[in-house]
Amino acid sequence: MKLLVYTDGGPSSVRALHFAARLVRQMDAELAVITVRGGTHAIEPPPPFGEDVDLRDRLHLPSGLQILSHALEVLCDEGLIDPGGNQTVRLGELTNGHLFVCRSREDRRIPFYVYFGTMLDTLNHEIDIHHHDLLIIAPPARGRLHKMMLGDTTRKLVLDLHASILIVRGGHARSRFVVCADGSAAAGRQFSMLERLLPVITHPLELAWVQTPDADAQQIAAAESYLEKIEKWLAAYGKPSKRLRLQGERPAEVITAAAGEDAVIFLGASLRHDVYRRLKGSLPMQILSLTTSSVLVAKGLPEGEPVFLHQP
Repeated sequence: MKLLVYTDGGPSSVRALHFAARLVRQMDAELAVITVRGGTHAIEPPPPFGEDVDLRDRLHLPSGLQILSHALEVLCDEGLIDPGGNQTVRLGELTNGHLFVCRSREDRRIPFYVYFGTMLDTLNHEIDIHHHDLLIIAPPARGRLHKMMLGDTTRKLVLDLHASILIVRGGHARSRFVVCADGSAAAGRQFSMLERLLPVITHPLELAWVQTPDADAQQIAAAESYLEKIEKWLAAYGKPSKRLRLQGERPAEVITAAAGEDAVIFLGASLRHDVYRRLKGSLPMQILSLTTSSVLVAKGLPEGEPVFLHQP
């Protein structure tokens, strides 16, 4: 499992770094840290390539390195990195940025990247090169006017990022996990990612399906069968679960209410046509617009049977 955590140096980014550190420890995963600066190298003083840089002298560093030095400090506080041997680093030059590398307490390599460019294109470029499985990000809350003028970064990432994405809000690594299990093709895409995250989950998984007023007996029976298969799959891994039997006309609102403010809502990316997703909104997009919980949108491959049909 390869994790990429984004930071802009703001208070919300700290939540993403904490979440990432705990996933790394509990999953034995790889981690990289990235920040993206708008524009080109010319917006900042050139960093001292080829020289030892003391990250504790933060105020004298270019802004991108200040952001990454703060991220390093958070990961040290989390116990993922030993601060003693990672405060002085040597910068390497990249085509559109630069990097330094630290070592975890388990002596694993953790690269820290500063890139210049547009956020989505830069993240996708990094994901394509290094094959990251999951982006962890905590965008700051934006008002309606900001979204209308500048666009919604979270929406763009969910639609077009080349990897699964975890938007960190109220829920953390030890929170309840609410799995949206409606039997759709989109729901089937999430189980490969969920399987890899099972070691992290401490509470019984909550399997949510919303019965709408127009659901007939056949649809209800199919949903119950689907949930039973997931329960058996989880039980084979020793993971307890419980069903959330929900009812309502608007599934996104019902699931959001059931999750509360501090859960992790787990969904699969929509397989609907791109125009539908952008104009009307898929279930993940609707939930993202409503919830204050964290949301993980998994983008597994659509081919083949859902993984829970195969016993471990």
